[in-house]
Amino acid sequence: MATTFNFRISDNGQPLYRQISDYFREEIRQEHLAAGDMLPSIRKLTRDLKVSRTTVEAAYEILIDQGYIRNLPNRGFRVSQDQPAAPSERIPHGEEKKDPVVVYNFSNNYVDTSTFDSTLWRRCINRVLHTPEALAGYGDPQGEPKLRDVLARYSYQSRGVVCRPEQILVGAGLQALLMILLPLLPIDEKRAGFEEPGFPQAEQIFNLMGWKTERYNPGVPSGNWPELLVISPTNPYKGRSLSEKERSNLIVATQFERVYLLEDDYNGEFRYLHRPVPALHSFGNREQIIYVGSFSRTMLPSLRISYLVLPEKLLPAYRAIAHRYNQTSSTVEQLALADYIAEGYLTRHVKKLRTRYRAKSNLLQEALVAAFGDKVSIVSLESGLHLHIALNCPGTAEKLAEKALSGGVKIMPVRDSRSGNWPEFLLSFAGIAQDQIRRGVWALKDALDRLE
Repeated sequence: MATTFNFRISDNGQPLYRQISDYFREEIRQEHLAAGDMLPSIRKLTRDLKVSRTTVEAAYEILIDQGYIRNLPNRGFRVSQDQPAAPSERIPHGEEKKDPVVVYNFSNNYVDTSTFDSTLWRRCINRVLHTPEALAGYGDPQGEPKLRDVLARYSYQSRGVVCRPEQILVGAGLQALLMILLPLLPIDEKRAGFEEPGFPQAEQIFNLMGWKTERYNPGVPSGNWPELLVISPTNPYKGRSLSEKERSNLIVATQFERVYLLEDDYNGEFRYLHRPVPALHSFGNREQIIYVGSFSRTMLPSLRISYLVLPEKLLPAYRAIAHRYNQTSSTVEQLALADYIAEGYLTRHVKKLRTRYRAKSNLLQEALVAAFGDKVSIVSLESGLHLHIALNCPGTAEKLAEKALSGGVKIMPVRDSRSGNWPEFLLSFAGIAQDQIRRGVWALKDALDRLE
């Protein structure tokens, strides 16, 4: 849809990125821009307004963070279907209350799409679209057999997971898979354990299905552990893989069949100091471990395909209810993914991502040391898409994160300190542009320096 924009830069003292974001927000609120309309590309707006790329990116980041637009990888920026409610209250003197401006976002869950070859993905999609039988039905409730065959091989090669295609269940994300899995588990006391700080999206499903959720520490084994433990071996709040002691505790628990383990391996392939550690599924009692894999970090978050590996002993219970469920993931995308993996494209893409994320991790570390000197400590960095740091600054992590946000920098506070009295934070380097990392760190320092 071609749309004419009448934005003019003003000398009212507001930063340019704020003027741009305010303009588009009003265009959306006044319905001059409707849901689904595309905004100008960053390149076009930079050229037309004769401003820097960073200015336009900052304006669009504000609109994304406030829910007005979405970033569609390799397509551009589109007005969201569900708009935030317009503010109905105004603060004294008629000044509208505004959300903090996020210029540098170190807290997002995006991925770096710059290495993703969309041409190869389109080729796989187009090949499926020329196969009429792939479009005619609802798809296999368990997942397309071709994809399950490929996933059985890929899971073993990349993560050491040993399984048959018949054990694999495909769905549109972990929540959809949990709806099928939980009724299969022969557990009388419906309790599930989560590491700190928890996993709200998964816990929502557990609670809806009558389960109680609680916290547990894999480093401290207990006879009172729930019979189902949810674990992400590269929990970003650790910033590292599970320690040998933690892995041993969990594996021993499965070997004695005291617990089932739900292993959410959503970013296990990203480890920078050493080779990725194989999944727990490859070490423990596979009849007690349910492995979950996804492609939201290795490919695109918008590709809603996840899969779990059921223990053999749960297969009869699953087959008895399988006919009650329709497949929640697109048949076309499942078959395209099968081709994408089988032809080696995913393996090459993950290698590129590892190289890119390693460079961004190193750059972020260097920038932090340059800006903060001996006031910063890298708590852990070996895996995942975050750095876990501690800063020698007065105040709690939560208060400092609020101050950082007032300076345009969004970071994640960590509640449980592992570095004495220094407040701790997670800084994601996945979604932020590489050329913004240094500027973002110095903006963080400026914001925190204003506290002293």
